[in-house]
Amino acid sequence: MPRSGSKKTITRFRLLLALGALAVMLTTIAAYQRELRDFVVDDTQYASQIRAAADKYRLDPQLVRAVIFQESRFRPDTIGTAGEVGLMQVLPKGAVTDWARRHGVAVPSVRELMRPELNLEIGCYYLSRAMKRWQDYRCRTELALCQYNAGESRANRWKPSQPDGDMIENITIAGTKTYVKNIMRRYQQYRRDEKP
Repeated sequence: MPRSGSKKTITRFRLLLALGALAVMLTTIAAYQRELRDFVVDDTQYASQIRAAADKYRLDPQLVRAVIFQESRFRPDTIGTAGEVGLMQVLPKGAVTDWARRHGVAVPSVRELMRPELNLEIGCYYLSRAMKRWQDYRCRTELALCQYNAGESRANRWKPSQPDGDMIENITIAGTKTYVKNIMRRYQQYRRDEKP
């Protein structure tokens, strides 16, 4: 018959083992929090609206989809720290004002910018302008993403010296470099998944 002291030791050992397992599990979840959050994103949402806006502005819908994933994780009511709004995180005092001026309409409210169709219209308009700006460069998509994220003047500083050169390593803002790499990685994955 086991002694009461050994039962307490076994109970303590089991408790410590359970606490250790819990600590490992929580550490793992914390380390992979972003990946776990990304895993549950439904990136097939708004497919028809994405295709319509992308087609209108001659963009690859898979690129737009990758931008939306990076910008808002497909949440249309997202507001960024600098005031960016919606699926494509358009700036009311930037892309939105430019789009409104170009189309001869009033600048939409923040609430209106949360409507997927309007947000996609403005975001695709802005991304398309950037793609046209860099059309002579082999890395035009990367440059357009730099412009979308950090502005045209910075993208201009980061462009390669030759139109057929690379430019990712020229990006001096770590957040923008990560942004471009993440979108390009996801864009390539979406394109691979799209092929039969």
